[in-house]
Amino acid sequence: MRPSHQHALDRWLAAERGSRPEEAEAALHELFAALPLVAPPAGFADRVLVRAGLAAARRDLFASRGVRLVLAACLAATGLGALWLPPTLRVLAGLWSLSSFVRAGLETLTGVTQWLASVLRLGELLVTVGRALTEPLTLPQVTAVLVICLLASSLGFRFLRDQITGERNWTYVDRV
Repeated sequence: MRPSHQHALDRWLAAERGSRPEEAEAALHELFAALPLVAPPAGFADRVLVRAGLAAARRDLFASRGVRLVLAACLAATGLGALWLPPTLRVLAGLWSLSSFVRAGLETLTGVTQWLASVLRLGELLVTVGRALTEPLTLPQVTAVLVICLLASSLGFRFLRDQITGERNWTYVDRV
């Protein structure tokens, strides 16, 4: 049987109506303290994960013997690689010198400069062509002709639209 908290509710409402905020606050806290705690049953999260198919994701990855063996083999390979690193660097240092680095840098700089020059030449050509196409359009005579052409095409479109919409009806084929 549930206990009745009507007395605390009545005190809270009366305190609110009577403009007594401290007493209303205390009665409201008493009401909230009397509410039952709602918690899911034990094992709820596990059942949801099993239903969603994520139960295997909870396993510890490093618990399996195979993963541990693979990690040990990787650690051993890294250690052996660290032993081979100094002789390898000595050989590579003998192949490369400061002059070869400078030569490679200058060749790269020359190639980038040539590429930039060709891009700029192409841009200059495009600007020249664009200027040649737009200069005639700035003349008043050409602008007037273009406006007349625009008006003629607008009128033609309007008459064509009226013609097409005027012929619409529910009968698509004439009766024979």
